[in-house]
Amino acid sequence: MIEGIVIPSSWDENGTIRGVSLHTADEEEYRVQHTGLGTELLAHIHHKVEATGKISERLDGRRQIILSSYRKISEPSDTT
Repeated sequence: MIEGIVIPSSWDENGTIRGVSLHTADEEEYRVQHTGLGTELLAHIHHKVEATGKISERLDGRRQIILSSYRKISEPSDTT
């Protein structure tokens, strides 16, 4: 399980957010795979969540998570 803030990580050519990452308190970044539950996190930008899932390392060395569950634990105004 990891706990972090949902932050935009990729955009399309029109500036629409297409992907998110989880940023943890110890400054780790986990790219969220944009399938299934991962797409739901687009609605929770800047919220703090607890997430569980399969964590792996991508070819570029970054970590990614394929979510199996998540739980929102704060609203955006609570994370600043």
